[in-house]
Amino acid sequence: MTADITVQPLDRKAQRALAGWLGDAQAAGIDVDDIGSVGSTYDDYVDRVLLLPADDRPDPTPTLTMIAMAMGEYLQRNSSLQWRVVEDAQGIDLALSSADDLGVLYPIDPIAQAWEQRRRGWIPVFARELLKNIGDESD
Repeated sequence: MTADITVQPLDRKAQRALAGWLGDAQAAGIDVDDIGSVGSTYDDYVDRVLLLPADDRPDPTPTLTMIAMAMGEYLQRNSSLQWRVVEDAQGIDLALSSADDLGVLYPIDPIAQAWEQRRRGWIPVFARELLKNIGDESD
């Protein structure tokens, strides 16, 4: 079964949302031009949260989304991927799309999966492999 997806350029609302997430990332000390910075922020967050008793842990969604948007921005700046507004059966979200809009990456998906597995140290490797696989690695 294939899902119907609509891929559109960023509208003003999406541009503001992305700018907000990236502003939050900058305020958190993330350098979106340095994938190591994005990865260490994620790893530190996982470590900090896991030190708390389970009942005292905050909702990770805002922090994980901020980190995902920072990772996405790094990918966008270092490849031909472009930010898009993507609508599918799950709703409307920011995602990265290939030039032909056929390939779509929701940056929150790998972040959320890694969070569920409590993985650390993976973001730089993931980003570099993705850039290599799409033939856009700039370093």
